[in-house]
Amino acid sequence: MSGTYDPRRQDPSRSRRPHLRRDDDWIRGLLSRERIARIATLWQGEDGAAFPFITPLAYVYRPEEHDLIYHTNIVGRLHANTAQGHPATAEVSEIGRFLPSNSPLELSVQYRSVVVFGTAEILQDPDEQRQALTRLSEHVFPGLTVGETTRPILEADLLRTRVYRLAITHWSGKENWSERAMQEKAWPPLAPEWFGEEP
Repeated sequence: MSGTYDPRRQDPSRSRRPHLRRDDDWIRGLLSRERIARIATLWQGEDGAAFPFITPLAYVYRPEEHDLIYHTNIVGRLHANTAQGHPATAEVSEIGRFLPSNSPLELSVQYRSVVVFGTAEILQDPDEQRQALTRLSEHVFPGLTVGETTRPILEADLLRTRVYRLAITHWSGKENWSERAMQEKAWPPLAPEWFGEEP
């Protein structure tokens, strides 16, 4: 069908609204300061039936490795999906104020968002697991030092968790932080209190 979206032919990281796009440095900044990502993975049966799943998790972005690190229990959907080797996607965002409008299609919200695309894998090497978990812990809890504020990560700890690395192949960043949503001139304006103003 003409005009149909096909991610094999069109980069899925390209936004349809170029004025909202942000550059690589902006994306690195948001990924570096945020702490929760929503990881999208897929499980597919031999008959082709597909079951997508989203997992919200604490994460850390490692710019030198160009990846995201996160961890879960040793069993579960994220582990089963990742083990199949399908591409993975993650979304990280900051949400501001909800922006009212007298037009139902212009109701809006302030947001900054990054979507990353890549391949997820389960880390197997104990030293890599320990380093990744240390980096994750110290990012999510600034000021905490593993081995000082907490005890060191033990071999027994590594047996109780799966540590993942999402290697980023491409990404996109968008920002819409307008102070006000568009208003329709042909319709009566909203009352001032909708905008936090005195009537």
